[in-house]
Amino acid sequence: MLRLIIVSAAVLFSFNALAEQADIEALDAAARSAQGSSVMFNNQNPQEAMARREEEIRRRQAYEEHMRREEEARREEQMRQMEEERRKALRPVNLFGNGLKIFAEVNGEIITSRDMQDRVNAFVATTQIPVNAQTKDMIIGKVLQSAVDEKIKLQEAEKNGVKITEADLDKGMENFAKANNVSVAKLKAMLAQAEVKESVFRSQMKAEMAWTRLVQRKSAQEVNISQSEINSAMEAVAKDIKIQKFMVSEIVIPQKQAKHISDLVENLRHDPRFELYAMQFSQSPSAPNGGRLGWVNKGQLAEPLEKALLKMKEGNISAPILLGTDYYILRLEKVYRPGIDKVPEVTEAEVKAMLENKKTDEVATKYLRDLRNRAIINRKD
Repeated sequence: MLRLIIVSAAVLFSFNALAEQADIEALDAAARSAQGSSVMFNNQNPQEAMARREEEIRRRQAYEEHMRREEEARREEQMRQMEEERRKALRPVNLFGNGLKIFAEVNGEIITSRDMQDRVNAFVATTQIPVNAQTKDMIIGKVLQSAVDEKIKLQEAEKNGVKITEADLDKGMENFAKANNVSVAKLKAMLAQAEVKESVFRSQMKAEMAWTRLVQRKSAQEVNISQSEINSAMEAVAKDIKIQKFMVSEIVIPQKQAKHISDLVENLRHDPRFELYAMQFSQSPSAPNGGRLGWVNKGQLAEPLEKALLKMKEGNISAPILLGTDYYILRLEKVYRPGIDKVPEVTEAEVKAMLENKKTDEVATKYLRDLRNRAIINRKD
């Protein structure tokens, strides 16, 4: 053992000595090179000196270009790895096992575990929200409610003679593909890759198309905007511009469902699709609008919410705020400061359209709520 240590020390000493000698020789060579290249130590003419400087510049530029390309390649590889990780996260996950069981009955029609798995796959494929520890329970809850609503809407459409033809569904597929900048063939291939049955996708589309027609019928009968309503709204707008306000979006999660809410906030701070998460998971009436509350006047929100907003910058997402039995997650879009920020003029036509949309949303919300209350729903979860 002692001999091994002595031999190792000798080798190390020899290596250091050789390294020092190499360093000395390198310094001597550098000095001779500097002397040979300097105008002070040779008889180079100005043209040769200029040529040498141009060559040095060319080499430096070539080196910088090489480093730029290496950095670009590194970033591309990093993006490729991130995309691969995202794709892995979006792969279908079997949440319900291989056995067939009933999850719910809606007016005598059943929803099975196979129906649920198909719709979870469709949810992940269309929203790009992966199933993980933070989202699993919320996705299952959302998908089950959507499956129940799908049954209710199709049953109501049949009851009222609203028919959606195969041609309507084909057109719907075309429109959906166009909105996502893909062909119908590519859309079908993407659905197959995500293990989403085309029949399930078309059933969901059929329910939403039928529901749109039902709401349009009901709104035509119930929504009527008077001139006095428009005038009142215009007056309110004129007064409103004198008050500080916040443009806010929200996600509201009941406390009993908020097991992973801190992880959800962390997801939101790295994923810009706040509206999508709000539409899928929020239990607030603002959910169908992506959680958007629009402009909210200072003093209009509950104190804990406003206190959080006053500490936030535009684009920030709040920590979970417990208010009553619900947790609120806020995103501050913009802040309006009266007398500083300019406000675009609002026309009567714009105010009328806003009032019509608001009333139509109210009609749709009440319509679906009434149908849910009248339906015989037995959940097996």
